[in-house]
Amino acid sequence: MQRVRDILLISVIIFIVIISCSCSFSNIKMNAAYILKTDPEKSVIDFLKSLNAKTPLYIYDNLLSVKDKDKISKDKFIEELSLILTDIEEIEILKTTYLGYEDKGGLVKVVVEFKVKYKNSEINNYKKYVYLIEENKKWKIIFEKTFI
Repeated sequence: MQRVRDILLISVIIFIVIISCSCSFSNIKMNAAYILKTDPEKSVIDFLKSLNAKTPLYIYDNLLSVKDKDKISKDKFIEELSLILTDIEEIEILKTTYLGYEDKGGLVKVVVEFKVKYKNSEINNYKKYVYLIEENKKWKIIFEKTFI
């Protein structure tokens, strides 16, 4: 009986902490789902969240492969991506799926489904295959293969 009370008390405390942190259930659900994702999926999620937050500098510094960085300067990348993002109001990630290694070059593929709400109120759903490579134990997006 004492054990049941202890478990109940701990559950109530956890619930109060969650509520007092002003965390929404959807955020908690998303964070729990994020933990269960593969590292390549996490990089894709971070990329889309960065697009939604309109932070191209973060994308360039943390998610762009060295090979892609050699092809475009930081300033040019930020300028061009910022221009594209001006028309976007919100990006919502619907689903990611890790598809595994693509070839012997170490590339992996993740499919992501997401919804984009544009400032003109248009809403489009997309399904995109994202290619990644591991560099210094972090998964980087291969922009050239993914978006060109």
